[in-house]
Amino acid sequence: MKSPINKKVVLTIFLSSLVVFLDQVSKHLVVSKKESFFEGIRVFEGFNLVYVENKGISFGLLSQFNASFYLGILSFIVSIYIIYLIYRATKPIEYASLSLILGGAIGNGIDRVLNGFVVDFLDFYYTSEYHWPSFNFADAFITIGAIIFFSFIFFEK
Repeated sequence: MKSPINKKVVLTIFLSSLVVFLDQVSKHLVVSKKESFFEGIRVFEGFNLVYVENKGISFGLLSQFNASFYLGILSFIVSIYIIYLIYRATKPIEYASLSLILGGAIGNGIDRVLNGFVVDFLDFYYTSEYHWPSFNFADAFITIGAIIFFSFIFFEK
């Protein structure tokens, strides 16, 4: 007799839960020590740990509109659509990459709804002229998942 829980469901729950866990724990650690992060903690040349309250979308985009709560609701709506895409996915690389995106969307959505902002803390730069906007693990997993997913679509077709 075949188990009612298939590999896709297990992998999706595992990966998305892992992303949410890593994201929320890292943000909690940063918030608990945020006074130390205001000035930035230099880890090595080109990388600092900082504390940023991001009211926009990934990498601080649209932060001037102060619509974080609505963006949080939107992230949960997008999460439902991603779950639908996972349901339709047939290849492990598809649903694994979508699971990374899902976990990141949920992680940032939790912050937006509960706090009105997302905590960003990873700060990469190459000299003062080339500074990437601060981000967090949820943003990183969304980006990695999107790159894998769209690469799969591009090369599969």
